[in-house]
Amino acid sequence: MVTSTSLDWIFFDCFNTLVDDFDTSGHDAGLAPMYQVPVAAGLYQDIADVRADYLRWRREHIVGKPHEQSLQQRFRNLLATYRPGADPATVERVLAEMEIQFMDCFPHTLRLPAGVESMLQRCQSQVSMGVISNFFLADWPAKMLERHGLRSYFKFVLDSADCGKRKPGEAVYQMALELAGNPPPERVLFIGDHLTNDAIAPQQLGMQSIYFDRSAERASSSAAPSHINAITHWDQFVLQA
Repeated sequence: MVTSTSLDWIFFDCFNTLVDDFDTSGHDAGLAPMYQVPVAAGLYQDIADVRADYLRWRREHIVGKPHEQSLQQRFRNLLATYRPGADPATVERVLAEMEIQFMDCFPHTLRLPAGVESMLQRCQSQVSMGVISNFFLADWPAKMLERHGLRSYFKFVLDSADCGKRKPGEAVYQMALELAGNPPPERVLFIGDHLTNDAIAPQQLGMQSIYFDRSAERASSSAAPSHINAITHWDQFVLQA
């Protein structure tokens, strides 16, 4: 896909857009040591039950909501919902250990998608770039971009845990526009792998958007509808003067 460089900015999503996580299908098996913590504490029988409860709770309380909750807040609220009789001291110990295990495990699941570095190199002399990421640990999107040698391409990295707001709520997009110096929204292009957060919501705010369609690789991703501009590989995205 060729896009005109009558743009001031490109805003990117982070995970599964600039940096891939978990296995190639998107399954989070790499977080098994984190899910094992409440099992070892006697709060669950099996890590599959922990994961199932978390995904259900996340769908009900996080997805599509405008406010972020940290990793510990998420699991504290999950346990309050599904394990209301748990000993408070045990809960606090479990929460602290789960965060430690996540911070140890998650970075090892990361890798760069094909073509992302050459794409950023092509774009950097033509347009300013920033990142808007939903994530439950503050500063981690920036840290993981740094870990993989990408942080220097971006003027800013805005993450939901740090600012308290998350996509697709309007506030986080407005924060990003302010960080970018308030360019006209129509001169901003948003690219990411979440159909609502990175394609539909930015369009509703007047931005251009391109959906990075990962549905052929990840069952959790939606296929691009016909009315949404989409790419499936970074080699397909080229800025044209």
